[in-house]
Amino acid sequence: MSMLFQLRVMTAVLRQARLAAVISTLLAAAALLLASVSSAPGLVAMTLALASLLAAGVQAYYAARVGFDAALLEAMQACHPDAAPGVIDDVLQKLGLRDASATSRGWQARWQGMRRLMRWQLLALGAQAVLLLAAHLCRWVPW
Repeated sequence: MSMLFQLRVMTAVLRQARLAAVISTLLAAAALLLASVSSAPGLVAMTLALASLLAAGVQAYYAARVGFDAALLEAMQACHPDAAPGVIDDVLQKLGLRDASATSRGWQARWQGMRRLMRWQLLALGAQAVLLLAAHLCRWVPW
């Protein structure tokens, strides 16, 4: 399998995470609406809604990291499709985004790191959804 094809496949996988970012934004809007519409949401529901917003922030952080990785892969496809992964490390070091003393990683380690970031993003989205659902259900529980 050619390196260009591998770069395109991994970029496509990472681009799928954009949907999670959109869903997270909608859930954050719902959490804000839940907190503002209810006349007396209760302390537990309000705490859960705020925790959902915190999870949205965590998801946004990982979405930015995943998006950056996808953009790096797209740049590699356009400029150096057959280059070694060390090219990415060199550019990041020159821009001050990577420690100069860090060792260079191969493509397999880089793919694993990218997939790990995407998994954390999806876990944060899941936590956000569960917390928002719990906040909504708490409104109906008589305390």
